[in-house]
Amino acid sequence: MFKASCIPQSHPKRSLRNGLVFLLGLFLASSCRWGVDMEACYRLQDGDWRGLLATEGGDLPFLFRVEREAGPQKSKPSDRSFKVRLQDGETWVESVAEVRGDSLYWPFPVFESVLVAAVSTLGDSLNGYWYKTKYDTGSAVPFRAHRGGQYKFASRSTRLPDEVGGLWSGDLGPGTAALLPLIQKGPELSGTVRTPYGDYRYLTGLMDGDSLWMSGMDGGSAYLLRGRLEENGTLQGMIYSAKGPGRPWTMERDSNAVLPDPYGMAELRGAERPLTFQLRDINTDTLVRPGPPARATVIQMLGTWCPNCLDETEYLASVYPDLASRGVQVIGLGFERTHQPTKAIQNLRKLQARYSVPYPLVHAGKPDSLSILTVIPQLVKLKAFPTTILLDSTGRIRYVHTGFDGPATGPAFAKQKSMFMDKISGLLGD
Repeated sequence: MFKASCIPQSHPKRSLRNGLVFLLGLFLASSCRWGVDMEACYRLQDGDWRGLLATEGGDLPFLFRVEREAGPQKSKPSDRSFKVRLQDGETWVESVAEVRGDSLYWPFPVFESVLVAAVSTLGDSLNGYWYKTKYDTGSAVPFRAHRGGQYKFASRSTRLPDEVGGLWSGDLGPGTAALLPLIQKGPELSGTVRTPYGDYRYLTGLMDGDSLWMSGMDGGSAYLLRGRLEENGTLQGMIYSAKGPGRPWTMERDSNAVLPDPYGMAELRGAERPLTFQLRDINTDTLVRPGPPARATVIQMLGTWCPNCLDETEYLASVYPDLASRGVQVIGLGFERTHQPTKAIQNLRKLQARYSVPYPLVHAGKPDSLSILTVIPQLVKLKAFPTTILLDSTGRIRYVHTGFDGPATGPAFAKQKSMFMDKISGLLGD
C-alpha cells in the first residue's frame, strides 16, 4: 500500500553519499565481534525464535524459525547457510540466511532489506539491525531476538479478554477511512487494516483484557497495532511502522461498513485517446506496447517496495494463463525507488523470479509524478500503488482500479478477484 502524494524526492549526489555510508555501516555491523568470530556459524541454534524491532510505540514482535541447511555433502549440515522461515499470518515465508564472521546476514526476497545481527556466545540470541534502502539511502531499525519464542505478546491482565471480533469502521488519522476486520478465538486475534489504498497485510496478536496488541512483519514492512476498548464501545489506539511516529485510529463496530469503490477513485483526462507507450522488456529488451492486437490489456502499475504490489503480482501471475488464452495482454510497469536503472531492473527481475511472472515487466521510472505522467498521461493523479488499468481492444482506458486487497483481507480479496474477472469478461464481450 502506498499513497502517491507521500512520495519523497532525493538529490542524486546526496543519495549516493548516503548509500555509501549505509554500505559502510552494513560492513561494520556484519564484521562486529561478539564471542569468537569463526565459531558463530556453529553456535547459532536451530528452532523457533522471537524477534523484536524497536519502534517509537515499543517492541514490534515477530516469529521465525531457523534450520541449518544441508551442506555440499548432503548427509552433513552446512557450515554457514541457514533456512529461515518468517511467520506471515498463517503462512511461513522462506528465505536463506548465512553467517558471516560473527554475524547472521538475513536478506529478504525481493524487498531491499536485510537483517544483520551478532550471534551471542551461547548462540541463543541475536542483536543487530534491520536495514532498509529507499532511493539508494539506508535506514536502520534496532533488532534483537531470542531462541524459544512461540508467542508474540504475553498476557498481563488478570481479567478475561473482551470480545472484539467482527468488522470495525473508522478513521486512520489523519482523515483516512479504514476498516478493521478482526477474527477472535479466545484471546488470540488475527486480521488486518484495510484502507482505500490497500491493506496492512497479516496482523496477529491478542486481546489482553480491554487492550489490543497486534503486529505484522513480512521483510519489507512491519507494523505494530495498539488499542483499547473504551467504555463507550469504541476501539482507539495507535499504529506504528518500523520507523517514524505512530498514527492515531478510532473504530466503531459496523458490520455493514464498506470502503469507496476502487473503480471510482481515479480521475482521467483525454480518456478517449488510446494509451500509447513503448518500453523495453527487462529480459528480452524487446519493445512492449499496449493495445491492439490484444482483445483487452491489463496495465499493472507496481513497485517491488510495495507489499500490496507483490500480492497483486502473485494473483496476476496465477490467472495469466487463462487471460492469455482469451486474448488478454498483461504488462507490468515497474516504478522503482532508485536512481540507478540497472538496480531497478535487478529488483524487477527478483520479483519476476520469485513469483514466476509470465507476462512482460518493464522499468517505467521512479514512483514520482513526472515518470507516471510520461507513461500514463491520461491519469490525472496516481493515488496508490498498485493501480491497475484495463484497456479495451482499441487501447482506450475503460477502468482504473486503485489499490489492492491482498489475501489478508479474506472476503474482500475474493470479491476483488471476482470483480476483476467480471470486468475482463465485459471487455471481451463474453
